[in-house]
Amino acid sequence: MSEVLHTAVDEIERRLDTVGDRLVESYTTDILDYRGLDRNTLYGDVLPTAQRNVEELLTALREERAFTEATLDGLRRSAVRRVHQGVSLEALLHAYRVWGQVVWQEVLAVTDTNVAEGRECALEIAGRVMSYVDTVSVAVAQSYLDEVTGVLGDREAMRRDLLEALISGSPLNERMRQRLRTSALDVDGQYAVVLARSLQPLGDDRQSLRNARVGARRHLRPSSSPILVGIREDEVVTIYPVADNDEYSALVAEARQWAVELSGFAVGVGRPHQAADGIASSYAEAEEAVRLGSAGGHPHATTFTEVLLDHLVSSSPHLDTLHDETIGRLQAYDRTRNAQLALTLRVYHEHGFSLARSAAQLNVHPNTVVYRLRRIHKLTGYDPNDPDQLLLLLLGLKRALYVDGQAADGAGDW
Repeated sequence: MSEVLHTAVDEIERRLDTVGDRLVESYTTDILDYRGLDRNTLYGDVLPTAQRNVEELLTALREERAFTEATLDGLRRSAVRRVHQGVSLEALLHAYRVWGQVVWQEVLAVTDTNVAEGRECALEIAGRVMSYVDTVSVAVAQSYLDEVTGVLGDREAMRRDLLEALISGSPLNERMRQRLRTSALDVDGQYAVVLARSLQPLGDDRQSLRNARVGARRHLRPSSSPILVGIREDEVVTIYPVADNDEYSALVAEARQWAVELSGFAVGVGRPHQAADGIASSYAEAEEAVRLGSAGGHPHATTFTEVLLDHLVSSSPHLDTLHDETIGRLQAYDRTRNAQLALTLRVYHEHGFSLARSAAQLNVHPNTVVYRLRRIHKLTGYDPNDPDQLLLLLLGLKRALYVDGQAADGAGDW
């Protein structure tokens, strides 16, 4: 590597931040699709990717080697992200041509082309830049087309940028409003969100998500208008039109039937909310249903209503105090006396507060259940025969499910 080339590479590397800013400015000035990206995407994804490309070029020049497969893999993943950000393939390839032009201009700025060595250096870098753009364009185009075919080949599949805008609750810009006008979504309608989230990180394996999306279309079939389905990270999000309570009941039944065959996913259903702005609220509820439903041993498809009590308790700053004053005292007593008070309270709740059925489940006499309930009152100060105080005792039981991940009495899921 010549001294002139080494100096040029070092100088461009020192100007990397400036080069990155110039690249983003050029993308947004010259390419319409990039102009429509939000600031977080531009500076949190596009800018770092462009700068890594420059760094890889400089490293390849310094080490006198070809571009690595790891570099191309990173660029392939960035191409997949552009699909979901609403960037067209034409715009993506245009961006790489712009990248080459900006880098070449930087080379000319740090190289004295009035001397022979400077001209040779500039030409060598120019050749590597053109080779890089050609190689990368082929790799990213193939990954882009594969993703389009696999995830967005269905005409009704929701674009990632529109999905993100709807579930984030952020104000919709004009670009998103235009996408809404061309979608099947009635901005004034009522919608509920069904969320299917993988129980394990999926990494680069997206086939299970695609299969889940197909299953959503097969099982979730409203009578009024079509659903909208999108894929984001490790989850499938379905936006389902709901006209009334009967349709919502039908949705819950369909979601549960879908969940039976959906291995490896947890399914949550949010409540219906009005207009496009309500979709974010329903998504948040579906997400909470997935989180608390999985922790609490609920059925595989869980509605937000089913975990509403858990949600209210989990958001209380007094949760630990309540637990210590109720179930914590029962657990301590049970450990020393094997009195099964926490278990008795749980069974009493599960069997509709029936002494007879609770006694049968515990294989004891009903009077024994009565005695244990009195002992619970004495130890905690909360009377199981008082509805309000019984509720507090039950909330203490629930705490163990979403904090400790197990039943308070150690006898399995509640």
